[in-house]
Amino acid sequence: VPVLTVADAIATEGNTLEPLAAALAAQAGRLISADSDGGREVTIIGDKGLPYSVLRKVMATCTEADYGRVSLAVMQKAPDAGRVES
Repeated sequence: VPVLTVADAIATEGNTLEPLAAALAAQAGRLISADSDGGREVTIIGDKGLPYSVLRKVMATCTEADYGRVSLAVMQKAPDAGRVES
Protein backbone atom coordinates (compact mmCIF):
# COMPACT_ATOMS: atom_id res chain seq x y z
CA VAL A 1 0.00 0.00 0.00
CA PRO A 2 1.65 3.28 -1.07
CA VAL A 3 2.12 5.81 1.71
CA LEU A 4 3.21 8.74 -0.49
CA THR A 5 4.14 9.51 -4.06
CA VAL A 6 7.59 10.26 -5.42
CA ALA A 7 6.37 13.79 -6.20
CA ASP A 8 5.30 14.24 -2.57
CA ALA A 9 8.66 12.94 -1.37
CA ILE A 10 10.51 15.35 -3.64
CA ALA A 11 8.36 18.25 -2.40
CA THR A 12 9.00 17.38 1.26
CA GLU A 13 11.50 19.70 2.90
CA GLY A 14 13.99 18.09 5.23
CA ASN A 15 14.98 14.44 5.36
CA THR A 16 12.01 12.91 7.18
CA LEU A 17 9.05 11.62 5.21
CA GLU A 18 6.31 11.72 7.86
CA PRO A 19 3.82 9.38 6.11
CA LEU A 20 6.60 6.79 5.75
CA ALA A 21 7.68 7.29 9.36
CA ALA A 22 4.08 6.65 10.50
CA ALA A 23 3.84 3.49 8.37
CA LEU A 24 7.16 2.21 9.72
CA ALA A 25 6.00 2.87 13.29
CA ALA A 26 2.81 0.91 12.63
CA GLN A 27 4.82 -2.00 11.24
CA ALA A 28 7.23 -1.87 14.18
CA GLY A 29 4.30 -2.59 16.50
CA ARG A 30 3.62 -5.80 14.58
CA LEU A 31 7.20 -7.09 14.88
CA ILE A 32 8.17 -9.39 17.73
CA SER A 33 11.38 -7.54 18.55
CA ALA A 34 14.13 -5.45 17.07
CA ASP A 35 17.44 -7.04 16.22
CA SER A 36 19.91 -6.51 19.07
CA ASP A 37 22.70 -5.33 16.74
CA GLY A 38 21.23 -2.41 14.86
CA GLY A 39 17.48 -2.20 15.12
CA ARG A 40 14.92 -3.48 12.70
CA GLU A 41 15.62 -4.55 9.13
CA VAL A 42 14.11 -3.05 5.99
CA THR A 43 14.70 -3.53 2.25
CA ILE A 44 14.18 -0.60 -0.09
CA ILE A 45 13.31 -1.58 -3.67
CA GLY A 46 13.68 0.96 -6.44
CA ASP A 47 14.55 1.39 -10.07
CA LYS A 48 16.77 3.76 -12.03
CA GLY A 49 13.92 6.27 -12.28
CA LEU A 50 13.94 6.93 -8.53
CA PRO A 51 15.74 10.21 -7.82
CA TYR A 52 18.66 9.91 -5.42
CA SER A 53 17.19 12.71 -3.28
CA VAL A 54 14.12 10.55 -2.62
CA LEU A 55 16.21 7.46 -1.88
CA ARG A 56 18.24 9.50 0.61
CA LYS A 57 15.05 10.71 2.36
CA VAL A 58 13.66 7.16 2.51
CA MET A 59 16.91 5.85 4.00
CA ALA A 60 17.07 8.68 6.55
CA THR A 61 13.44 8.11 7.56
CA CYS A 62 14.08 4.38 8.02
CA THR A 63 17.13 5.04 10.17
CA GLU A 64 15.25 7.58 12.33
CA ALA A 65 12.46 5.02 12.82
CA ASP A 66 14.98 2.51 14.31
CA TYR A 67 15.29 0.47 11.13
CA GLY A 68 19.07 0.42 11.35
CA ARG A 69 19.68 -2.45 8.95
CA VAL A 70 18.82 -0.97 5.55
CA SER A 71 19.28 -3.03 2.38
CA LEU A 72 18.83 -1.83 -1.18
CA ALA A 73 17.41 -3.86 -4.05
CA VAL A 74 17.24 -2.74 -7.66
CA MET A 75 14.48 -3.76 -10.04
CA GLN A 76 15.87 -4.80 -13.39
CA LYS A 77 14.03 -4.87 -16.67
CA ALA A 78 13.47 -8.29 -18.20
CA PRO A 79 15.37 -8.83 -21.45
CA ASP A 80 13.39 -8.29 -24.65
CA ALA A 81 11.53 -11.49 -25.56
CA GLY A 82 12.48 -11.22 -29.24
CA ARG A 83 16.14 -10.48 -28.59
CA VAL A 84 18.69 -13.28 -28.52
CA GLU A 85 21.68 -12.76 -26.29
CA SER A 86 24.94 -14.55 -26.89
